[in-house]
Amino acid sequence: MYLLISKIIFAASIFLLTVITGFIPLKIAKHNTRLFGLCDSFSSGIFLSAALLHLLPEAVAKFNTIYSHEYPLAYLVCLVTYIILLIMERGASIYNSLHPANNKVVMPIFLASLFIVHSVVEGAAIGANTTFLEAATIFFAVFAHKSSESFTLTVNLHRFGVSTKSIRKTIAFFSLMTPLGIFIASYMIEASASRSGELLSGMLNAVTAGTFLYLGTEHLTEHLTKDKKSFEKIAEGISLIFGITLMALVAIWV
Repeated sequence: MYLLISKIIFAASIFLLTVITGFIPLKIAKHNTRLFGLCDSFSSGIFLSAALLHLLPEAVAKFNTIYSHEYPLAYLVCLVTYIILLIMERGASIYNSLHPANNKVVMPIFLASLFIVHSVVEGAAIGANTTFLEAATIFFAVFAHKSSESFTLTVNLHRFGVSTKSIRKTIAFFSLMTPLGIFIASYMIEASASRSGELLSGMLNAVTAGTFLYLGTEHLTEHLTKDKKSFEKIAEGISLIFGITLMALVAIWV
């Protein structure tokens, strides 16, 4: 019961943060890029560690309770998820360069869809955990990442000429996705006593691991390639290491 109440609080907090940061005037975002950079680096460390130290091993354990053979199905699902997201992102970039005239229609739809899928999976990572400590740790990672994600979506939609009214509707819908993922995953965990429930839970963990790997590596690569001052890169590097260390410490008890 305590864990369920905690997840409801997590869902409400993420919803409010996403709405607020999505509606804040875009000029305010420009004055907080350093803070967002630190949050993204911290989140990247959390995402990478959560994928490799928690979600993927949990997926392996779930599959092992169902199948007697030793085929690494969890790793395959994780890898396929990562590649699909990478192909989608690269495909959008190629389309962007070949068809610049269609950007104002295609790119906003693709961008919003990608963010929505990420949000549902992020919520699922919180909801799939059966211990408060691990659920809370992933919540803080998603929470730290959510503000910059919401800002990024708003800024890019505005850049592609989407109307203010449409942006507000998109952000409102986007804000519901992570809470939705939390509740869907929580429901699935409740049904995991059955064989099909175990399979769904294992698939969910493997897909989430692949998504977290994608998010972590993409954010890390983006920050490393940006032209920044040395102390900013050092600070973001420390934030990344702190995120990795935090999840590694959680793995001792969970």
